[in-house]
Amino acid sequence: MPLVFGLLVVFNAVFLAWQFFEQQNRSQTPVVITDEQQGQRLQLLTERADLKKEESSDTQESATATTASTPKQNSPSCLRVGPFVNQSMLKHVKATFEKSGFDVKQISLHNQSTNYFVYIPPVSNLDKAQMILADLQKAGISATIVTESNLANAIAIDTVQSSEDADKLKKRVMDLGYRAEARTSVSNQEEQWLLLLQAGDVARAQADRLLVGSPKIRRESVSCP
Repeated sequence: MPLVFGLLVVFNAVFLAWQFFEQQNRSQTPVVITDEQQGQRLQLLTERADLKKEESSDTQESATATTASTPKQNSPSCLRVGPFVNQSMLKHVKATFEKSGFDVKQISLHNQSTNYFVYIPPVSNLDKAQMILADLQKAGISATIVTESNLANAIAIDTVQSSEDADKLKKRVMDLGYRAEARTSVSNQEEQWLLLLQAGDVARAQADRLLVGSPKIRRESVSCP
């Protein structure tokens, strides 16, 4: 009887040990996690919109930088110098430019100008005209007495090229107590100019040196013919 009881105890101990190890083995079974794409296909890098946008932006920036670094070509221009009323001076200036290697042409331009003749209307006699002339000269205004029949005993003051200058001169005369008027006349003139072809900064600088002391002669940048 004691032997049977001992065998049962051993059997129960073995059974409990087997259950314990079996439970441990089940708890250590590795869990496999699979990451499957749910019906999605692989997307290539060339198909990504964000990468395309960045590439397009880089291309535009590169093109802009290339354009900015490329210097602009200045369009050629010509230089017009004049007008010359003295033929000898025109020939002298033309020869000077030609000796410096410039291609120079002489051209004629038709110019229409408006002149303003400022004067004091005719007075009753020559003595009164001479008295007014003396007053003008004391004030520093140059004038002469007109002897023509239609303006006899009038006092001619000056001829100017703008209405503003005429108004200023009339005001000076009226400040002395005399009435002044202005007559306008239009004149057509043919002016002589020099045209320097493909003129650059050197030609402009040389023209400035030649024009020193000649305020009526000017230089103008114009389109080449």
